[in-house]
Amino acid sequence: MRSTEGSEEKPGAALTQSRRRLFEARDLALGGLFGAVALVLPIAFHVLGPGMGKLFLPMYYPILALGLLVSWEVALMVGMLIPVLSSILTGMPPPPMAVMMVFELGAIGAVASLVRCWGGGIWPAAIAALVAARIIGIAAILTILPMIGIQRGIYEYVIAGFIASLPGEIILLTVVPGTVYAIEKTSMIGRWPPAMPEESE
Repeated sequence: MRSTEGSEEKPGAALTQSRRRLFEARDLALGGLFGAVALVLPIAFHVLGPGMGKLFLPMYYPILALGLLVSWEVALMVGMLIPVLSSILTGMPPPPMAVMMVFELGAIGAVASLVRCWGGGIWPAAIAALVAARIIGIAAILTILPMIGIQRGIYEYVIAGFIASLPGEIILLTVVPGTVYAIEKTSMIGRWPPAMPEESE
């Protein structure tokens, strides 16, 4: 009869594995929740008047918050999927802008999560994510967009992305990180990255 002693899991390892599974389920649930908010929030802003979306960047808020709360894989997936779904379901953003936002929102979610995973705080992660999104946007203008027949100038992008959307960028760097900080301090969802217990010797 084979002994099971050598195959028994250490309590610490089992706890670590269980906690990882918990955070995987948590991250997917938050991805669905914040993804739904990212679909609905721009509609509310467009009701306020034309140009409100470009001014306030409402779709970016939930994706940045998601990146600050979950794994980079989930944040990247949701960030890249939402502009496509929104364009198909509501016509906003229009296809050329949707292509740009696929890269920007994917970057903003993934970079925010990675910076936190590497030990960065909420506000440094938000700043790094926004800067990365703009760099990715410029890279897309120079490489990917022309390959699919979309022409957009760097100057036009800078005006629209940096100046016209300044109110939205201020909210991204103040209100969104502050909200995430409050969520982590007052709720049971935990923080990213999760603190894993050490394995027992």
